[in-house]
Amino acid sequence: MAAAEDARTDAAEARAEADANALERDAALRELAEARAEAKRAYMQISVLQAKLAEAESRTRACEDDVSAQAEELRVVAEKLHAQTSALAKANEARERANRDLEARVAERTAEVAEVNAILRDAADALPHLVWSARPGGAWRYANRRWVEHTGIAADDARGFGWLEAVHPDDRDRVMAAWAAATTHGELRVEHRLRGRDGVYEWFETRALSLRGRRWGREADPERFFGTSTNIEEAKRAEAALRLSEARFRGFAETTDDVVWIVNGETGQIEYLSLAYERVCGEPRAAVVGLPCHRSELLHPEDRGRVAEALGALPAGARFDIVYRIVRPSDGAVRWIRDVGFPVPGEDGRILWFAGLARDITAAKEAETRQALLLGELNHRVKNALTAVQSIAAQTARGAEHPDAFQSRFQSRLIALAQAHDMLTQRAWRDAALGDLIRRTLAPHADGGDIAARVHAAGPSVWLRPEAAIAMHMALHELATNAAKYGALSTPGGRVEVTWHCVADEGDGATRLNLLWCERGGPRVEPPTRTGFGSRLLERGLVQQFGASTSLTFTPEGVEFRFSATIGTGLTEE
Repeated sequence: MAAAEDARTDAAEARAEADANALERDAALRELAEARAEAKRAYMQISVLQAKLAEAESRTRACEDDVSAQAEELRVVAEKLHAQTSALAKANEARERANRDLEARVAERTAEVAEVNAILRDAADALPHLVWSARPGGAWRYANRRWVEHTGIAADDARGFGWLEAVHPDDRDRVMAAWAAATTHGELRVEHRLRGRDGVYEWFETRALSLRGRRWGREADPERFFGTSTNIEEAKRAEAALRLSEARFRGFAETTDDVVWIVNGETGQIEYLSLAYERVCGEPRAAVVGLPCHRSELLHPEDRGRVAEALGALPAGARFDIVYRIVRPSDGAVRWIRDVGFPVPGEDGRILWFAGLARDITAAKEAETRQALLLGELNHRVKNALTAVQSIAAQTARGAEHPDAFQSRFQSRLIALAQAHDMLTQRAWRDAALGDLIRRTLAPHADGGDIAARVHAAGPSVWLRPEAAIAMHMALHELATNAAKYGALSTPGGRVEVTWHCVADEGDGATRLNLLWCERGGPRVEPPTRTGFGSRLLERGLVQQFGASTSLTFTPEGVEFRFSATIGTGLTEE
């Protein structure tokens, strides 16, 4: 049983093994089928590979041909490279020699530049100016010895903007504004005050130019400025003095009544005319400045030849003093001018300008004319006075009974004549008012009292020419003297009435002056037994002087004198 059981077990194991083998056989068959399929695919790949191998062998053969050709080319290139290597070695040797030469030259040039820089620094230090260099914007890089000596600021301290410490605070903004503009324009120019070592500020002019490099073939922005600062304090003072001097000159020239003129010594053109020219010559000076000074059209036609001859006879550059007339263009008025001119030479003696004063002497010329007329008139009047004195003397002597009477009467009449002359002299020998003449003549006979109480004078305003005034005064003096001795003025209650009026003549219509002298309240009047000087003066002298008609009447009540003359014969009516 046990054996059977073992047999069944072995059989079961054998069937299991057979099943396993069957499974393995099936798997092997499948693997074989797959291997056959894979072999078939491999065969096909081998065929493709063989084709590719054949193509590769063909390409290899072509490449071998190309390699042979390239090898030949490489050989040729190698030969050329060897030749170039030899040439390059030679070039390197030449370059090294050139570098050594260049380094020697650079060293030599550097030494020369260093020497030049030293010379330039010495020169900059020797210059009388403050020399410096700066970057655009004003940052200094260098300052010379003069800067240090003047400002007391060391060169190192002046670097950057340290130099600005020496600039006057009020000028710093203006200086920096100039630097900003210079960075654009490449030039710096500005005036400012600079503090010295002693703390005193003086005026300096700072100027600089830029050094520009080149970039991409074009001029680049400024890289550095080189400049100087020059002391112009004396020039500023001289400029201020010049302005003051010019102000003084213009103050004088523009306010004086004389025409101040300046003419260019070379061109002969008018450079300056003072304001008085417009008043004297009657045309705007702006229209004349720049024109030639010899303007004959302004001269009076009668003076042109004389002035040209007088100026032509003067030596070159001589002073002149000449009088001439001009005709003013504005109104045609003739003015007398005294023109005094003189040369203004330069330091080399060459005449730079002619200058002078032209004075309007028209008033003086008119005064000279009046003076000449007055002298003539005076001469005439002196002769007339002497003639009058001679006539008075003769007439007085003719009626005098003894010498004492002649002396008294002659002296009285001379005093009357002198009073008439005094009255006219006070009026510069102009016309005299009839009313004033009457009051002045009768004033001495008022006995210290009020003349109006003894004398009544009334009438319109009438004026007498000087000679007529003397004759009328002498006539009134004779009447007043006679009234004081024998008539109304010889007693306290007597009065004299003098009245006059102007009427139109019925015949020719001319205006006539009628004057009446009437005495009242005096002693009884008796007609004189003879005719004296006074009567002849009243009845003849006035007739001759005025062409008048006169009447002298001795009424018992008092003397009456009538005078009638045409206005215009020694008389004028206001």
